[in-house]
Parts: sequence; structure tokens; C-alpha cells
Amino acid sequence: MKGWRNILAGVAAAASMALGWAPSATAVTQLGFALDGSGSVSTSNYNLLRAGLSAALATLPLNGSVEITIVGYGSSVATVTAPTLLTAATLAGIQNQIATHAKDGGSTATDAAIRGLTNLMTGSAIFADPGTKSVINLATDGVPNSQSASVAAAVAAAAAGIDALSIEAIGSGVSSNTALNNMAAIAFPTPVTILPVNSTIIPNPIGGSWVVPVSDFTALAPILQAKVQAAIRPVPEPGSLALLGLGLVGLGLSRRRKA
Repeated sequence: MKGWRNILAGVAAAASMALGWAPSATAVTQLGFALDGSGSVSTSNYNLLRAGLSAALATLPLNGSVEITIVGYGSSVATVTAPTLLTAATLAGIQNQIATHAKDGGSTATDAAIRGLTNLMTGSAIFADPGTKSVINLATDGVPNSQSASVAAAVAAAAAGIDALSIEAIGSGVSSNTALNNMAAIAFPTPVTILPVNSTIIPNPIGGSWVVPVSDFTALAPILQAKVQAAIRPVPEPGSLALLGLGLVGLGLSRRRKA
């Protein structure tokens, strides 16, 4: 009896460790942001996007466990923030880059924005580190110049090792079912969920990505904050869930035998 209890206790401990309940080294999460600065986004709305992102980043751990990369796009794509570990020393600089970069204008080169972020994030020194997770977030108020090219860019990003791409579809320009379904075709991994309008109940996109419709730019800030918090939330691996199940079964058997 005692031997069985020891074995079951070991299984439960293994499950706990797999789920991150035991101390472990901190893995880095790469967060990449593509900010739609096309002509349909007014300067005041773009400033709301800037302010919302800046405030959201300030809620993240400042211990180097998150790397930030940002591009702005319209007809072209410009690097706002090259891959930078987020710390107390770097936060203000990143926020200044967000606040002062030039809005592009023009059309909506979503495919180029995805490719640009993918190249920057995969070129980071930490990209190949064990445990690194890479998440792209796209904030847009309009349909892409090319839907097919944007889907192809997302497929290429996934093939390059990016773990997830999630989207905020802001305003009436992307609020139709057709537009939202087209956004969902760009997001990955599957299953991709279209969340309720202005939802701040957001899952980690690595476990199944999402598109959240946002009524307008004034409603965006809390959604961005919920998004960045979700992106750093651990997602249990399937093997970890199996170990947890074995551990719980084992504990149940142990209790019945004691009874």
C-alpha cells in the first residue's frame, strides 16, 4: 500500500511540475504588434491606438520575460520598435517610440505588416531559445489590400515558427460577418474564435487564436490590456494535461484505499 501511495504521489508531483506549479526558469514571450496607420484611421484614432498599447505594455512584467516588437503600416511598413526585452529601463523608450513614430497613411498592406513582423521576430537572438513563444497581434480598422496575400503571409509566419496571430477588428469597416470571417482566415492557430464585441475575456491565442470585434477606437485600450495579459498566461501542453489527469486519478485511488 505504501509503495502505491509513493508512486501515485510521484505522478501527482510530475503533473504539478508539468503545469508550472513547481519553480522553473522563466521563458520569454515575444509580442509583436502591427498597428494599422492607413488613411482610414484618423490621427485622433491612431493616437488612441498608441495610448492603449503604451498603457497595456506598462501592465506587463518588467523583468525581461517579454520581448516587444512593433511595426506601423499603411501603404508601407516601418519598424517602430525593433525586438527589445521589456524591463524597467526600456519601457519608457518603447513608449516614446510608440508615441512619436510617423503614421503612414495610404492603403492597408496587411500582408507586408505580417511579413515585416515575422522577419523581425524570427531574427531576434531569443527566437530559437527553448520555451520562447511568439505571438503577433494585428490591430486594424479595414480590410487588407489583398486577402489572399494576407492569408499567405500568415501561413508563412506559422511555417517560420510564429506560434499565434490574433486580431482586433476595429470599427464598422470590419464589423460585417464577411470581414470578420476573412480576419479569422488570417489568424492562427486554429480553432480561431470570433469573440463577442469589445470582449475583455480573452484566451491565450497560442491555444486557439481569435478575432475580437471592437466597436471603435475609444473601446480599444482595455481590450489591448486583456490581450497582452492573455498572451503571457501559460497554456498547459496536452501532455501536461494528461499527467494532471493521472495525478488526480492517483490521488483519488489513494484516498479510497485510506478509507
